[in-house]
Amino acid sequence: MGVALSVTSLVTALAQDQPEQYKGSYVKAAARMKRILVDGEYAADYLYYKVPCPWIQVKLLRLLQYFPPSGTVLHPMLQKTY
Repeated sequence: MGVALSVTSLVTALAQDQPEQYKGSYVKAAARMKRILVDGEYAADYLYYKVPCPWIQVKLLRLLQYFPPSGTVLHPMLQKTY
């Protein structure tokens, strides 16, 4: 999870300047959110006051804000996370 946290920061910084080149990160960020929130795939060490991996959740949401909402396959997957 630590590597994912660092890479998410890097990809977010790069996507700010060139979102078109990093549009593939949208799918990966949404899939990671689903695995954490819906599937419950996280280690017990990353549970903070009953919130799973809050730091990566915030970083992934920041990354997702640089891409327009989509009506494709990801939309239902994102809806399950809320």
